[in-house]
Amino acid sequence: MANEGKRTRGRSRFFANSALVMLALVVASFSFTYFYPVATGAGFAPIFHIHAVVFFGWMLLYAYQTQMVAAGRVARHREWGLAGIALSSLMLPLGVALMIAAARRRMLAGNPYPFDNSLFNIADIASFAILMTASIAAVTRHADWHRRLTFGAALALVGPALSRWLVFVPQTPPWSDMLPNLGAEIFLVALAVHDWRTIGRVHPATWCIAAVLVPLAVAVPMLITSDWWRGMGPMVMKLAV
Repeated sequence: MANEGKRTRGRSRFFANSALVMLALVVASFSFTYFYPVATGAGFAPIFHIHAVVFFGWMLLYAYQTQMVAAGRVARHREWGLAGIALSSLMLPLGVALMIAAARRRMLAGNPYPFDNSLFNIADIASFAILMTASIAAVTRHADWHRRLTFGAALALVGPALSRWLVFVPQTPPWSDMLPNLGAEIFLVALAVHDWRTIGRVHPATWCIAAVLVPLAVAVPMLITSDWWRGMGPMVMKLAV
């Protein structure tokens, strides 16, 4: 940890640069499924707009926070920490509300299995909540864990954003459905490389992030059309409502 502390004081820009790339990917991903439709007058339920404000606000704040640390403005970074916690706390209820609204839209459209994609939503919401809660718990005494766990929480948002590109990919479920989250986890490989270069090993927090995100990226696409989930999905949604 001491070696990492010395190198961190050298202001590595890994987390700052990664956050900017994540933000760019998220904005690009939603440009044709949200920004352009809104600009051309497409109608969305209010919950979609509220979720968008909080979602993009979180990503913007994460990018800003990493820039502050890279610039050595740690005190400023801490001042904005409460805003990050506030936005994070809104992500869970808004994610659930959006999941319900999306399932209802699929039902109205006549989709015979409107709850299939809800399992993706549950996995994304749960992984973000787990990683961000752990990050907040580590913030005061374990900065190395905090920065990595927040990085992991951001990846839990990048994966769903990248799913917007699936319309351009040949549909071969479940394999095509794995692409967005596995694509986002390329950042996790980059984090492991960063760990090796800075501390000579993969940090335990990086392994923890992988343990949360990678199994879900592989398992969920295999489960969404299973008899188990199609029997469980409606019951879970009733509980959510």
